[in-house]
Amino acid sequence: MVKKQKEQPKVLTFEDKEYEINSLSVEQLAYANHLTDIQNKQATNQFIAEQLAMSHKGFSDLLRESFNSAE
Repeated sequence: MVKKQKEQPKVLTFEDKEYEINSLSVEQLAYANHLTDIQNKQATNQFIAEQLAMSHKGFSDLLRESFNSAE
């Protein structure tokens, strides 16, 4: 039989300080969720920006190449 392990409380780390999720007010939890969502969106947008930069370079290279071969 597998021993049931005691679950550790979920913790939020903010400005180098830890807070148990269960001890947060509804308002604090909402703020923390907004921050998490914003961080995820920033990471996604950075990823998209990198893709767009590479795509822009690729299409620029193709256009340059087409002009050079037309000469």
